[in-house]
Amino acid sequence: MRLTAIITIFLMLSCSGAKAFQTETPANSRTVSLKEAIALALKNNLEIKTESYKSAIAATDLTLIKGELFPKISTMVGGGPINGKKGNFASYQDQNTWGAEYVGSIEAKIPLFVWGRGEDLKRAANLNTELNIQDLNKKQNEVIFKLKEAYYGWQYALSLLDFVSETQKDLEEAIKALEDKKVKREDVLRLEVFKYQVQEKRIEIEKNVRLAQMGVVFYLGEELKFDSTTVVQNERQWIEMDQRELKSINYYLDLMNQSSPDLLKVDMGIQAKSSVLISEKKATRPVFGALVKYDYAETNQRTAQNNPFIYDPYNHSSLAAGVGLTWDIDFGVAQSKQDKLVLEIAELKSKQLFAKEGLKVLLNKSYMEVQEAQDRAETLKKAYKSAKKWLTNIGASVALGLTPAKDIIDAYTTRALVFKDYYESLYRYQMSWAHLSEATGQEVDPLLI
Repeated sequence: MRLTAIITIFLMLSCSGAKAFQTETPANSRTVSLKEAIALALKNNLEIKTESYKSAIAATDLTLIKGELFPKISTMVGGGPINGKKGNFASYQDQNTWGAEYVGSIEAKIPLFVWGRGEDLKRAANLNTELNIQDLNKKQNEVIFKLKEAYYGWQYALSLLDFVSETQKDLEEAIKALEDKKVKREDVLRLEVFKYQVQEKRIEIEKNVRLAQMGVVFYLGEELKFDSTTVVQNERQWIEMDQRELKSINYYLDLMNQSSPDLLKVDMGIQAKSSVLISEKKATRPVFGALVKYDYAETNQRTAQNNPFIYDPYNHSSLAAGVGLTWDIDFGVAQSKQDKLVLEIAELKSKQLFAKEGLKVLLNKSYMEVQEAQDRAETLKKAYKSAKKWLTNIGASVALGLTPAKDIIDAYTTRALVFKDYYESLYRYQMSWAHLSEATGQEVDPLLI
């Protein structure tokens, strides 16, 4: 293999390390496990906090329903100046005086029987609130997945950084050994070029380490630090295989049907719109209710008319109460609302069938990826061990001065290729469980439950 091959590998690995964290551990930092990091994100993440307000806003619909179906009361009180007049319906005289007139009224419309519309609308409002809670659950699942991606990427990149450091050290020892054995100057220079190219890639990795650390701190909902202070450290400085028990696919399918936010949202949407449709149909019926009305007016500037058959707008006190029916009749408006709701329900039912089949496919895909990632990691582990043995043999030959620079570079190139594939397979294995949890709609990783 040519020298440029291993440089390409290091470039690929450094890009993969964009989600990494630095290895130095400041005195005031704290180690956070993935399980603890998830708990912090659920509590402090800004995306989750923003999404949580939607369910609270939806809950205000219950107050709106009370305003629509509870008694409606109108009141009016006031006073103003009025000039004096004496007399009755036959004649009157101006008094050339001024005084105050006081007026007041209260009117109450009390629905007594509305065909159960209140319960239908309350059910719809509660379902709408629950629907928004599912949006919150979905956002939580998304943030948790991103956090896992960063956290495991951190461990993957730390493994990479360790490999780069070890490679630099080995190259320095190999260069020293070749110089001591008085080999060709070209071989020594070739290794020195390789060493500096590796060093340059390490600088790039360390930059990505710092940037990615800030990203994970963001997911945790903590204040970003732009100085040298590190507030969070990974619990491990490398990535490794964590064995879990993978249950049958039917187990995860049952969990998905019970907890998938997308499925629950569609189901709740159908129920909510069905309740609204029932309420709209009932709204076309007459409403049985009671009416109470009281009017009052008083002034000493006008002669009170005590005859009950004479209307006196200036001095009176009257109370009226009764029961009856109110019926709002429109020409097609109510039917249009019902037709729209029927079509919206049909649309949601169609989406429900599509979502169930689509999510089932995604879950099966995630399930197979867990199996594939585990098998690939176990296979590549054997190749990784063989590459290490090869490098060990090369090291012994270097010490004896029997190995040219080209063979040393070939050995490190092969090891880099195998290293990348093996540790990337470990990263994919960890992330395959994250995908499985996201597809299921709840945490199914045995290490995090």
